[in-house]
Amino acid sequence: MIRILSCVALAWFGFVSSLLSQSFTKITGGAVVTNGGASRSVNWVDYDNDGFLDLFVSNGLRAGQDNFLYHNDGLPDFSFTRITGAPIVSDRGKSDGSSWGDYDNDGDADVFVVNWYNDNNMFFENNGDGTFARITTGVFVNDGGLSETCSWGDYDNDGFLDLYVSNSGDVNQTGPRPNFLYRNNGDKTFAKITSGAMVTDLFYSRGINWVDYDDDGDLDMFVANEENQTNNLYQNQLHETGSATFNKITAGALVTDRASSWSGSWGDVDNDGDQDLIVANWGNQNNALYINHGAGNFEKIVNEAVVAEPGNFACSGWGDVDNDGDLDLFLTTAYGATASRNHLYKNLLMETSIVIFEKITEGSLVNDTGHSYGFSWGDYDNDGDLDIFVAKTLNEAENNAFYRNDGNGNHWLKVYCFGEKSNRSGIGAKVRVKAAIAGKAVWQMRVIEGQNGYCSQNLQAHFGLGDAATIDSIKIEWPSGQVDVLSHVPVDTSLTIRESKITEVQEGRSHAQPDEFELAQNYPNPFNPSTTIRYTLAAPQAVQLTIHDTLGRQVALLVDKHQAAGSHTVIFAAPPELSAGIYLYTIKAGLFRETRKLALLK
Repeated sequence: MIRILSCVALAWFGFVSSLLSQSFTKITGGAVVTNGGASRSVNWVDYDNDGFLDLFVSNGLRAGQDNFLYHNDGLPDFSFTRITGAPIVSDRGKSDGSSWGDYDNDGDADVFVVNWYNDNNMFFENNGDGTFARITTGVFVNDGGLSETCSWGDYDNDGFLDLYVSNSGDVNQTGPRPNFLYRNNGDKTFAKITSGAMVTDLFYSRGINWVDYDDDGDLDMFVANEENQTNNLYQNQLHETGSATFNKITAGALVTDRASSWSGSWGDVDNDGDQDLIVANWGNQNNALYINHGAGNFEKIVNEAVVAEPGNFACSGWGDVDNDGDLDLFLTTAYGATASRNHLYKNLLMETSIVIFEKITEGSLVNDTGHSYGFSWGDYDNDGDLDIFVAKTLNEAENNAFYRNDGNGNHWLKVYCFGEKSNRSGIGAKVRVKAAIAGKAVWQMRVIEGQNGYCSQNLQAHFGLGDAATIDSIKIEWPSGQVDVLSHVPVDTSLTIRESKITEVQEGRSHAQPDEFELAQNYPNPFNPSTTIRYTLAAPQAVQLTIHDTLGRQVALLVDKHQAAGSHTVIFAAPPELSAGIYLYTIKAGLFRETRKLALLK
């Protein structure tokens, strides 16, 4: 049995718990916190691929309301511009949850938005130029329902994102509705799945999560249900039988406990390599924490701070807010008779080697009152720590809330996954990172998700690394079954990892803009099997970085896109078929050209 103790119990042992080692500053200016709405979903997404997280917020007034899309303008001050007039923000829907993912594998994120009050759900395809087209044909945009949220996930591992939609119901009238599952045909059309418990069960469903809870390489489905019903776990049989059908799990506390559940969030709380679960419950109920012991075995934790207080909890989410190497927990509260406070719990695993949660009681993040709904962690200013945006849902007079993490000097890593055989968004990919933190070898895991809790999403994985001097290993387990490994990666970097390809890394930028263009010598040099190439851009430019042999034949294209000013890094992982020898790497950025030599050893 895992050792999990509450901070109250630890006082008996003479343990004095530490305070959260950094603070948050509430952002009070700008459109993102002055546009009121009955806001629901919060999604951090780089929709225009410029290296900065943009922000999408859905709104759900019964009379209809436009959703919000804010473009992150990046350097020098990371301000946001509200997008207006476009179809994606002028639909007047009664929106709830949303999920971003590259459904057509064209390199940009598209978005599905669900509606309540029997309105049809909505889908917006990214045109690749910063604009969106609303898709109005097809089964998945013509199913009227009482939809709560949605999530992309490739449940049949064919390389295309499928879609699951949760529906609740009108308790006083029609009763619960079945949830929807749409299989991506790979040609921009979808087939609605109509058989199986996953689409015929009748529950008042809220949050949904695609999750490989049994670590067998396929995506299972967890559904949080309200109205004091049991929650649902459907096990994917793709690994067992070769067919992507689902068995409903009916034994164990995880699926027999009754509560008014809104949100489920999966994360490796104890750094043991599998995903644990927090369930956020509403109706003045306590939350539930289930620790995964592998092989589908979960232990319900009853003596821990995160499950000790009743409340009207709406959204949950794990994130390493202090970059110390373990996952902390944030919970929003909603729909109480009066305005209430949100909750933040610090995980003391790195300090104590035991999973212990300490409730944080200081700061505006946990003392501001309101009617919160969805939220999402995201590093909007590229400084390596997690900031947080909270949707406020009472009415248009209640502004949303935005808090900047002030940081604490700990190191970090951020990872985007770009699938080749797998879906382009990398949804379902497991990212495992090993580093020496406080003198101990620590493995951490994050999973790229189409929904991180209830009405929450960020496609970028974030790791806190504490005092680590370097990253020993990064291991990517792709939905396709491909496994990629990188070694000896610098800390404080943001990577875009391409499946079975070259690995591009965008370094965390300072707020200062470099004065000149520069291409640095790679290191190590000579190298085997990987080497790091750094360059700086004095202004935003279309960048092309290539590697050629001495005869001028291109052997690798590392970068081919528009990039922001600042410092950038690329890790070139030489493919096995590349022969030892001298190669040339060349950067082209506007009028700037430079070439250097590198040497591959075998």
